[in-house]
Amino acid sequence: MKEKVVKFLYAIDCYLLYLLSGVVAAAGVVAYYSITAALDYGYIGEETDANAFVDYISGFMAGKASLVLIVSYLLVIITVFFVFLFMKRRVTAYTGMSYANLLSIIAAILSGIVLNFITYSLVPVEMTQAQEINLLLILCVVLGPFVEELMFRGILLKMFAGACGIIFASIITSLLFAIMHTEPVQMLYTFVLGIILCLVRVSSTSLWSAVALHLAFNITGAVALVCDMSFDGASLAMICVAAILLISVACMGGRRLEKEKKESEA
Repeated sequence: MKEKVVKFLYAIDCYLLYLLSGVVAAAGVVAYYSITAALDYGYIGEETDANAFVDYISGFMAGKASLVLIVSYLLVIITVFFVFLFMKRRVTAYTGMSYANLLSIIAAILSGIVLNFITYSLVPVEMTQAQEINLLLILCVVLGPFVEELMFRGILLKMFAGACGIIFASIITSLLFAIMHTEPVQMLYTFVLGIILCLVRVSSTSLWSAVALHLAFNITGAVALVCDMSFDGASLAMICVAAILLISVACMGGRRLEKEKKESEA
């Protein structure tokens, strides 16, 4: 019992370290742009209206959320690399990145697309909320799924599973994944997405299937910001059925190949 509690606390510490990387990244970006803005504005070395400078900083930092996330993701990758290097363990083997199945990945990509269709139909995004599509946003959309799956379905899921079993581990990691997204509506559907990602990760025995699904979901979401998509009730029902079938294939594709490998080795 004591060993499981220790494993659970280690997992929580790992999650807090992940959140800390975001805080450090935000502080670093804010500090850099504040100094740059101060030099450009002429604030350093002479008297300047403080309110005007704050307004200038606010305008200067507008739209830097993607940059903060990218810096945060890079910090996480570097931290994970050095932690596993110190532990003398292979991160690919621990997280399930050493194995991939093409059928499972293709099904996962299609699953991510149709799941976003469902999400967008149930929770439409107003165009006023859309961000300008630029290189930083594209990097964020592409890099985000890899880092988040590495942490949540790769490291945290395994750590929590060692403490309380795979079912509770899936619920806990999905809940932590949802909390990270802060907005109530977004937290609701990201919790459901987290459960599906855990299911795909465990059933396919590969982290890459979960990464593929998450990546397709994010890219489709970015496209939805600039394209008006709407579905009637019948179309949405068919999309839901397609999502179930595709998720099933994504889950079982890797397991089937794993079974064939074990039979061939026997």
